[in-house]
Amino acid sequence: MKHSETITIVLLGLWLIFSALISLLNIHIPVILNLVPIMALISGILILLGTIKPNKTLGFLLLACWLILRGLSPFLYVRIPYFGFLVDILGIIAGVLILLKR
Repeated sequence: MKHSETITIVLLGLWLIFSALISLLNIHIPVILNLVPIMALISGILILLGTIKPNKTLGFLLLACWLILRGLSPFLYVRIPYFGFLVDILGIIAGVLILLKR
């Protein structure tokens, strides 16, 4: 496993853990709340740059887009109608495609 792939996997794993803990424990620590979207954004960019081997599949490309949009969403000051809903649908499609190995 290359170092860039390891970094991407570690960032993605940490993002998943912190996101779940924040949601489950209802944590409101500003540093963590700002750090988590940045981890998602960086993970998505690294996936698009090709650090994970199966990135050529549509599922991983959609995952990268989902991570980037999810990472940017707390910092967007312009409200886009149904943005959260559309991003969630994108995440579902990415997950299904990854499970189907497409």
